[in-house]
Amino acid sequence: MTDLKKFAQAALLALLTASFAIQTEAEAASSQQTSNTVAPASTKQVADYSNLGSSDPSMMSAPFNVTTPGYVTFNVTQNHGTKTAYMYYAIVTYLPDGTTTSYGSSNIEGNGSFSFTSSKSLPAGEYYIRYKSKQRGRTSGTIAVTTP
Repeated sequence: MTDLKKFAQAALLALLTASFAIQTEAEAASSQQTSNTVAPASTKQVADYSNLGSSDPSMMSAPFNVTTPGYVTFNVTQNHGTKTAYMYYAIVTYLPDGTTTSYGSSNIEGNGSFSFTSSKSLPAGEYYIRYKSKQRGRTSGTIAVTTP
């Protein structure tokens, strides 16, 4: 009977030892999991303009950076004191040879707040939002960019 009792104790000890080893391995596996967190979008005001008119000789330009590739969204406000504001916006990057690559544009007619998104995903890098009033008289507003 003592042999049977010693055998049962040894079996119980082996079972308990195995259950602790399994638990430890399970914890190790779960601590190695990774998560694919996405960085939150960032919004930044890049331009504040006033008194733009269609007679101004060239487009204004404001720089912005993209650190995570993706589509960008622009939130604009535009107001004309006596008429309906009419603005042209273009998203560009300058190439080493002095030319530009366009990532979308928008003609927006109206007084108030509007938004538009790039027509293509932008790689990481420096970009410019170019803007020009297409209305006679003077237009004022702001431009903010939301990057991924």
